[in-house]
Amino acid sequence: MTNATGTMDPGSVYIEHSANLPKFLQLGSDSLLKGWSEITNVRSRLEAETTKAGWISFFMAGKVEKFALGFDRQKTLRVALNRLAKCVRSAKCNSFEIMRVTTERFPGLFRVTVVAHARHLQEGLVCFGK
Repeated sequence: MTNATGTMDPGSVYIEHSANLPKFLQLGSDSLLKGWSEITNVRSRLEAETTKAGWISFFMAGKVEKFALGFDRQKTLRVALNRLAKCVRSAKCNSFEIMRVTTERFPGLFRVTVVAHARHLQEGLVCFGK
């Protein structure tokens, strides 16, 4: 979740907009990432809701880590998120879970690093439709 200070909380899950999203998903509207929204369903019930609706959500092993440098922290975070989203898409996944976001400040410059796990949500009980 993006909070009042413009940071993202660990455990937040973002999903790419598509025509085929399950009806039970509750999506936030404050995303820093164009074309993606935060899933705001209660985390403890999300897996049960997914299974009940006939969908599968799985977690990809390994982490994705991207960083960006810039003069404005929010814009730099957005650039790092876009790099992360591009990497997630290239892995044929449609969502990711934030592990951590760190900001380092140098004189006049921010370095924002975003670390996440790629995830995938799809209809049916077979991974990637195979």
